[in-house]
Amino acid sequence: MKKIKYLLLTGLVTVLSILATVSAASACGFIHYQPKLPTSLQKY
Repeated sequence: MKKIKYLLLTGLVTVLSILATVSAASACGFIHYQPKLPTSLQKY
């Protein structure tokens, strides 16, 4: 029983780690996007 519980928790931690990495990578790509400033706003 302990071995099954250990394997399930290890698998859960692995999946959550992968999800966290994928989420962080996609957020970083989105944050670094910076559109060009319109010329009408450049004087301000």
